[in-house]
Formats: sequence, C-alpha cells, structure tokens
Amino acid sequence: MPVVQALHAHGFVAGFSPSTLTELERLATRRTYVGGAVIFREGAECDELFLVDTGLVALDIFVPGRGPVRILTIGPGELLGWSALMGTGPMTATATALHETGVFAISGAQLRNLCDSNHAAGCQILRQINHALSQRLTATRLQLLDLFATPTG
Repeated sequence: MPVVQALHAHGFVAGFSPSTLTELERLATRRTYVGGAVIFREGAECDELFLVDTGLVALDIFVPGRGPVRILTIGPGELLGWSALMGTGPMTATATALHETGVFAISGAQLRNLCDSNHAAGCQILRQINHALSQRLTATRLQLLDLFATPTG
C-alpha cells in the first residue's frame, strides 16, 4: 500500500479533514524497525510521535528489583510516544518492536507548530490524542490487573 494511502487508513486520522490529512502527510516519515529494535528508551528524550501501521511494539518499564516489566503491547492503528505533543521530556517506558514494525514518525516540534498555527487541525489532533489516551489508560489498567493478580487455586 502506498505511504499516503496507509496513512489515510490509519485509525488515528479517522475523521480528519482533508486539509489536516494533507498537513500530516507533509510531516510524516515512514520507518520500519526490525524485531528487537528499540524505538525509544525509558528516560531518554524523544520528540517524535509514532503511528503504528504494521507489527507490534512492546512497552516496558523498569521496576527496581524486578527489571523490565511489560505493561502494554501496541499494534496497528495505535499511537506511540504521545508525550511528543506536549514537548520534550524523558520517555516513561522503553518501546521495542516485537517483529518487523512499520510506523509513521512525526516530529513533535512540527506537530506542535501545526496545532498552534492551524487551530482546526490542532483541535482534531488533540481530540484523537485524548481518545487514544483514554483507550490506553483502560488497556494499561487491564494489563496491570493481570500482572498483579493473585493466582487462584
């Protein structure tokens, strides 16, 4: 599938106006990560937002005394690195491609500039980010319940 069509088919951009899609096409860069490749590390600076197109990405956090703990797995149609929209800061997890994974990478600085200069696009983007974060919070809660559940029997 051509890059533009793949971006237009991504769940994050569902309902975006044609002009906002055109702006995102201009900002998005297609990347592919091999299985085992680290996309970003916990504690490191990363000013990019990623839209996962294909593959799976594991999100792990370091827990003292336990080491890395998987808190979530991100798949096609999902968002990764949302904090890039807020500005640079340390990443709160390590993101690793579980097998070959394709993403659209968007510069956080350019995305913030777009939101500041085009309020209609900014509103659409922030609504989608809020929706994605709501889903992420629910999924993380469920995964943490599984992780810390007391075995029965």
